[in-house]
Amino acid sequence: VAVGPGAPVGTGAPRPAATPAPIGGAPASSVSRAVRVPGNDPFNEVAEPRMPMGGSPEEKLEYFRTVVRQKTETLARARTLYAERDGEVNGLKQSLTQLRKEAAEAKAQLLAVKDSPAKLVQTSEALSGAEKRAAEAEAKLAALEAELAAVEADRKDLSRALAEVESEVPRLSAELQEERESRGAVAEELVGAKEALSLAQDRVAELAAEKSESQGALEAVQEQYQQVVADVERLGGELEVMTGERDSLGLRAGQLETALAEAQGALSAVESESDWSKSSLEEAQGRAQTLEQERDEARRQLAVMEEGLRALQGQTAELEKALALKDAEIVGLRAALTARTTEAAELPVLRQALEGRTAELARLTSRLEAEGARAAERTQALEEGLSQAGERAAVAEGEAAALKEALEALEVEQVALRDRMEADAAALGEAAHQAEAKVGELTAALEAAQVEHEALKKQLGVAEMKAATTDAERVGLAARVSMLETASGQREAELARVQGVLAQSKEELSLERVRREAAEAERADAQVRAAEEEARADALAEGKGGTEAELAELRDELEATRSEADKAERLQQRLKMLEGALEAAKAEASKAAQAAQAAQASKQKESEAKLAQVEAAQASALKDAAEKLAQAEAAQAKLKDLEAKLSQAEATQAGALKDAAAKLSQAEAAQAGKLKDLEAKLSQTEASHASKLKEAADKLAKAEAAQAAKVKDLETKLSQTEATQAGKLKDADAARSATEAKLSQSESAQASKLKDLESKLAKAEAALEESRGAKAKDADTARAAVEAKLTRAESSLKAEQEARAAAEAKLSKLEQAGGKPAAASSDWEAEREGLKADAANLKRKLMAAETALEAAAGYKAKIAKLEAQLKGWK
Repeated sequence: VAVGPGAPVGTGAPRPAATPAPIGGAPASSVSRAVRVPGNDPFNEVAEPRMPMGGSPEEKLEYFRTVVRQKTETLARARTLYAERDGEVNGLKQSLTQLRKEAAEAKAQLLAVKDSPAKLVQTSEALSGAEKRAAEAEAKLAALEAELAAVEADRKDLSRALAEVESEVPRLSAELQEERESRGAVAEELVGAKEALSLAQDRVAELAAEKSESQGALEAVQEQYQQVVADVERLGGELEVMTGERDSLGLRAGQLETALAEAQGALSAVESESDWSKSSLEEAQGRAQTLEQERDEARRQLAVMEEGLRALQGQTAELEKALALKDAEIVGLRAALTARTTEAAELPVLRQALEGRTAELARLTSRLEAEGARAAERTQALEEGLSQAGERAAVAEGEAAALKEALEALEVEQVALRDRMEADAAALGEAAHQAEAKVGELTAALEAAQVEHEALKKQLGVAEMKAATTDAERVGLAARVSMLETASGQREAELARVQGVLAQSKEELSLERVRREAAEAERADAQVRAAEEEARADALAEGKGGTEAELAELRDELEATRSEADKAERLQQRLKMLEGALEAAKAEASKAAQAAQAAQASKQKESEAKLAQVEAAQASALKDAAEKLAQAEAAQAKLKDLEAKLSQAEATQAGALKDAAAKLSQAEAAQAGKLKDLEAKLSQTEASHASKLKEAADKLAKAEAAQAAKVKDLETKLSQTEATQAGKLKDADAARSATEAKLSQSESAQASKLKDLESKLAKAEAALEESRGAKAKDADTARAAVEAKLTRAESSLKAEQEARAAAEAKLSKLEQAGGKPAAASSDWEAEREGLKADAANLKRKLMAAETALEAAAGYKAKIAKLEAQLKGWK
């Protein structure tokens, strides 16, 4: 930057560095109102323009160049005026030499006139007075020379200060470039965040659609379940019908008892028909096996439906988890976007405020420099004006120091506000993490409650199947009773064998009763353990302690207890079958001993009692199912409580966010108040400056008037001191020319330094761009690796699901083929067990793949957070 030797200078204090203007700010007018000093300006100085508010560094540099150009022109005019004054001095010198010649001639004439002593005395007195006045004028001239030396020293100090200010220009340019780069990075982050937000919203919409489809499928399965319940109710009606038929069969049995006496005479003729009765018994057994196969087929179909329901619920849970993860990512992105937006919105305001304060300080400094320059130009004849200008400069320096301190305090407050905002953001992040943890716990509890609900539904289905099985067995028993009643007259020959079988059956009955009691005890223990495990699971679901490992152990124990309960149920079913066989044997014995009607009636009563026992067992099973349904409703109530807790957690998180926003608004209001106070102080300072400038102008006018009066008096005395003054002026001109040469050298050196700094800045920018590109490439490679892992995990999961579907299809085909001859039953059972083992392995692999996907999603979220932090650091 070229600075002329006559550039305006201020006080010795360095001018504060100007803060770079925000990009895209409103441009100020290139020429504002000029600052003028009242009074006659001997140099005709052009009005100095005001520094543009909020302008770019290039505009500020152009402003400084314009000011320096104006000052250079003013200096040229001053030199011209000085040359004119020098010409006038030369004329006065010539007149002085002429007057001296005339004085010499007059002295010669006075010497020649010896006869006039009075005139000589008067002339000597006048000469002594002139000498005294000349001495006084020389003393004043010495004082003025000392003042001129002091003003010259001040000018040199101000020139050094100006050089220091210009040396800060490269640093300010570097800061401006860094600020531009940071704003570009923030803009890129905003664009990336918006794109990620749009992608996340699209994914949320897709997940919502998938969730709605899954809910539709779940509703369809529930409708099928309702249909199954309706079928169970229909079967209950059929059971009532069968009960009526049983009563009619009882009447028929009475009729058959009356006909038994008639058939005893023809017993010998009917012995040949015993083979037919045996074949009918075998047919009944085959029919029972067929019914058992149909029951197994119905159970398999129900299991398939339950598996489908489980799969749908698993898909719903996965979709809910994915939706929760996406919601968390959206919340994090929105928080980062709002934080970046607030920071980007606050930076231009703070920068504009700082630029305004810096511009005001620069304007005040320029005014002080102008006042110092004008005072330096008028110090040759204005001693009082010089002292007043020095006082004004001291006051202005104090005010500038006060404003600088206020600016530093404002910067400290800004830093404190930024730290507080960061602390609030960290607290909000912690609150968000805690809320996410609570949401995860509540989600786990919700899944546990859903699992319990499904288990209760399964138990209810098992109870309904038991009721259907009991009804089928009762129908079969009635059919057997009718068949055995028709063949009772033909089996008297087998009475001895039947009695032996009856004794053996009694022994087996006693053994089976012992086994039944043991099985019932085991079942009671299993129910107690299941109740304890369910209570522990409920405690874990409410979030009052425990870990996922304990929950897994409890689930395993619950599965073990359920398997034990299933074993107990199978034992009970076997016991019922033995009881049925025993009842058949008793019925055969009773039919073989039909001679005694009392025995037949007692056997009929026993069969009715057993039927009542069966009905009581069915009622107890229905009661157990009702209790389990009540437990399921309680689990649903717990689920509602968990949902209420989740809504409360969301409400607390929203309250925390509102509190943080309120704190941020309060901090902004406090900062705005402080800025207003500083503006008020600055306006007061400007008003005091204006008043002081007016007072100085008045005093200068008075001093100029006094100076005009004194000039007239001093013109007569100047002729005697011009010789010495001319030599001193020549010395001053030589010193000024040397100073101008030094200033030109310093300007050239400064221009070279500025070029070097610009080249270094360009190199640093290139290095920064290279480092950014390398970091971006590393982040892209890491992201690509993670995405590749995710795709591999998804492909493996799909393969496992396809294998599982194929295994289930194969199992269903084998189950459908279960009605084939019993010769291949052992192979079928072995293959079925193998397929079950494969299905269990596939389930474990599927669970492992799901956990791997969840971990990969967590890693992806962490990588996204690290990238956001990396961009923030850039």
